[in-house]
Amino acid sequence: EILTKFTADTTKVDKATKNFGNSVSSLTKAFTLGNLAAKGISKAISVFNSSLDSAIKRTDTLNNFPKVMSNLGIGADDAEDAIKTLSDKLSGLPTTLDAAASAVQRFTSGNGDVKKSTKYFLAVNNAILAGGASADIQASALEQLSQAYAKGKPDMMEWRSIQSVMPAQLKQIASAMGYAGGNADQLGEDLRSGKVSMDEFMGAIVDLNKNGGKNIKSFEEQARNSTGGIQTAIANMKTAITRGLANAFDALDK
Repeated sequence: EILTKFTADTTKVDKATKNFGNSVSSLTKAFTLGNLAAKGISKAISVFNSSLDSAIKRTDTLNNFPKVMSNLGIGADDAEDAIKTLSDKLSGLPTTLDAAASAVQRFTSGNGDVKKSTKYFLAVNNAILAGGASADIQASALEQLSQAYAKGKPDMMEWRSIQSVMPAQLKQIASAMGYAGGNADQLGEDLRSGKVSMDEFMGAIVDLNKNGGKNIKSFEEQARNSTGGIQTAIANMKTAITRGLANAFDALDK
């Protein structure tokens, strides 16, 4: 009886030891998973918070764009169509809606045509993105080109800035406009002298953006091919969160 009881107690101790070991192991896993989950939640909250400002700006841009356009004599329907087109066409690209709306406003202040200005911006933006330069240089080039359009011609510094960000695309534009060998320098001189107007130049960019040219992909296709890296993917993810938050704000407002 003693031997039997001893064996039974030993078995119980062995089971208890194993159970304790399993409990410790489970608890360790739980703490590990909990820690990972906490880090994931913390990161998600951080991304959410960083996107709030962008979402608020996007919402304000969507709401204020028609009002700003009305100051330029643009009807509400045309303004709303323009901002919707910008939002749709920029999906999948790293360009923000704020930057797009600002550029379209500058173009429209010069030509009084928001539809034309929207086409101008989208075409120029795609050409600049196709050049593959850094975001800061792209933004600077867009600003320089906007200034040149507002004045009716580029100065040398503005032209050099545009050349630095999309040299291959400028050669393609020059070729499409009939310049032998895609002579972008000659195109720049003709723009500065007034021999070629900024509207002619912008019109050529719009055509290439939509249709491409001989052995030339459209600028829209070039832009999407040139923005397929990790940085763009991260920017697109942030933009998607921003769009989602902005849509939520709009739904709550309604």
